[in-house]
Amino acid sequence: MTNAMFERRKPLPFTAPMAIAARLVLLVCGVSGLAGAALADERSDGATPRIVLAPQAPLARGAEIARAVVYLEAEEADVSLTPGASLASPILLRVQGSVFGWLGDSEPYPDRHFPELRFFSNGQPVPYTESFRATVGTVDISALLSDAKVSPWLIADTPPFVATEDMPAETRSKLTQAGAMSASGGDYLAQWRAQRTLGVALVPGQTLDMRYRLRPGYALLSLQELGGATLRQRYCLTGSHLQALQKRFGRQAQFVTRYYAMAVGWEGRVPSSARLTVVPQPGVVQVAACTRSAKQAFGMDAVWTDVEAVPDRQSVLHVLTLEPAIP
Repeated sequence: MTNAMFERRKPLPFTAPMAIAARLVLLVCGVSGLAGAALADERSDGATPRIVLAPQAPLARGAEIARAVVYLEAEEADVSLTPGASLASPILLRVQGSVFGWLGDSEPYPDRHFPELRFFSNGQPVPYTESFRATVGTVDISALLSDAKVSPWLIADTPPFVATEDMPAETRSKLTQAGAMSASGGDYLAQWRAQRTLGVALVPGQTLDMRYRLRPGYALLSLQELGGATLRQRYCLTGSHLQALQKRFGRQAQFVTRYYAMAVGWEGRVPSSARLTVVPQPGVVQVAACTRSAKQAFGMDAVWTDVEAVPDRQSVLHVLTLEPAIP
């Protein structure tokens, strides 16, 4: 269901830097002035939009991504998708944010529906459809919110107040009975979970650009924790990489670790080529990702410009950055 009342068609500028910056760089000299202490006792799984195929029959011949280009700078991601030359007709894609409810007043990424996400081709905005699904438990309340003219994204506000001053008593009663909101003093708080879905076409012969603000996962990790099997596999970390970190920063060093995940296709159809560029910026001292060349898998001395990267089987490209934590 498309909800025109919440739809935006004009591209918006990227928002100002968040307090917890998603800084991606290659190599900086020295470690003084690094802002890792703020994350010392914090952890987040982050959020990333995913790409799925919209229901379509039959699927267009040549429906695959021939080339994906990921450009990361500061908080921003620009993901470019180019279909194969044999694509016969447009592919209908769905780009989905996370399913989430109100996450608390300390959540660094309350807007997990990616309201700033936009599409472009040749520098021009690309039209898209927008819909949402809101639930309370297993009950779908999307139509109820639309009929009540209540934005589903109140759950990204703190507190998640639902304005009821001009709401008909019958509507307020329906929302309350459905468990969509609860009374708190003289106010009402949103209790639902929701997911935003954007529909867009990948057209033969054209490159589709997807731009949004990064919401990386992060944690404070020791060298021993960095050596865990999951991180080694996902970011192609090796024992020699960890030894180099220990030699440079010491055995007891801890690192503000940020995890970035960028969808570059859909599950089962990994792009033929995925290129990664990371723009240098002060703060982070190491970058890691799986690449075609083992020499470029860890950014201690590498230049991360147009590197051939390797997405996982779900067509997600994973990048890790490290910043020494200030004691």
